[in-house]
Amino acid sequence: MRNRSLFFAVAAFSLALTPTSQAAVKAGASCPKVGATSLTATMKFTCIKSGKKLVWNKGVVTTQPVPQPSTSEAPTRTPSPSPSQTVSPVVDKTASCKLPIADGRGDVSIGGWPRISDRMRTTGTVNVQVIMVDFPDAPAKMTPQAAFAMISGASATFSELSYGKMNYNLIPNYKWYRIKSNSTNYAPLNKSFQSHRAYIAEALEMADPDIDFSNTDAFVILANPDSTGIGDSGPGFASIFGRGFTLDGKYIANGATSSHDLNFWKSIWLNHEVTHTMGLVDLYAATRGGGSDYWDGHRYVGQFSLMGWSSFDANAPGLLAYERWYLDWLDDAQIECSTKDTTQLITPVESTGGVKALMIPLMGTKAIVIESRRPIGLDKKLKKSGALIYLVDSTKQSGMGPVQIYPIDLKNDPTYLNAPRTVGESITLEGYTISVTASDSSGDTVSVKRG
Repeated sequence: MRNRSLFFAVAAFSLALTPTSQAAVKAGASCPKVGATSLTATMKFTCIKSGKKLVWNKGVVTTQPVPQPSTSEAPTRTPSPSPSQTVSPVVDKTASCKLPIADGRGDVSIGGWPRISDRMRTTGTVNVQVIMVDFPDAPAKMTPQAAFAMISGASATFSELSYGKMNYNLIPNYKWYRIKSNSTNYAPLNKSFQSHRAYIAEALEMADPDIDFSNTDAFVILANPDSTGIGDSGPGFASIFGRGFTLDGKYIANGATSSHDLNFWKSIWLNHEVTHTMGLVDLYAATRGGGSDYWDGHRYVGQFSLMGWSSFDANAPGLLAYERWYLDWLDDAQIECSTKDTTQLITPVESTGGVKALMIPLMGTKAIVIESRRPIGLDKKLKKSGALIYLVDSTKQSGMGPVQIYPIDLKNDPTYLNAPRTVGESITLEGYTISVTASDSSGDTVSVKRG
């Protein structure tokens, strides 16, 4: 099984920046040093690199003068509502299904709302600089354009998974940068956070004179795909505690670095690693479970979710409904969270609109999730349509079974190809009996009864 590790900063580190107060500046005028700042009464200007020049940016508003009442005017007071005007509080009906961080880690987790601020944005346009590197012992023979084509499909995959809410904008720089040392000196890329960061820093430093990073959200260091010496571990990079990179005045905490196994995993490799930088965990097993074959490493979710077996050849590599909800690609209104007896139509997670999951919260850190799967898009190879049922446990770390799918016949179905339940099939789990009562192209109708 492929060993793909994501690195995170684990030592507390803080960097305090003290703004400098200077004479009045003008946007676009020359400035002394990237990152320098100048404050006025209402504006803050930052020195950035534009092309090869250092200039003051357009500035941002820092404060607005607060109007003071004149001596002839008395301050107005907002009247308190009378008893008959009591304002009803907004109730989050999904709160009990938003599991807390309980795994002792938290930088990536199956729980924790909202996600920590260092994690990569998941909506809107995310600008990603692609920097291509080769090595003295493995000079690139393919064109930069051919290398970029191996990962460019990741953008379309994210668009599908996010229902169009995320534009993962890959910006290729069609140039090979020759790293200083042989590829074997950097391998494996996941041997430590420090060595991984040093490799990235070297690549970014070489590219910095040619690239304006001031509007960059993340990076991809694309190694020569023909280099075998770089190894078969292409990890993501997700820093916390300020241990990312500041380039052209922009702090960048997230990225990914490819290795030789890109040739096998194709562009979905990038989706897997980038989704780590958004905060999600590995669903494949980090340790052996006693099985004797390859699929022992996928004993938790089989061939579901690209955070498990991330392959276009998988049964259903599309992310689970709970994962999409955590990444803000599903709205709270599309989640039914209840411990009561209920019957609910769940629409396929692969399509837009409708309720995407019925969740049953358990014990504060666990929840049963029921979603509907169909052979659409990324999941086109899905062997069996139906209601997929799984348990989410936020006390379990990445790779230790934070999600467990419940198959019908584990002994004869180790990859969970037949796990989705159809009409007439049911399961009793944690004191709840879940049955599929109807199924068609619109989704699966499930009945939940307690006791």
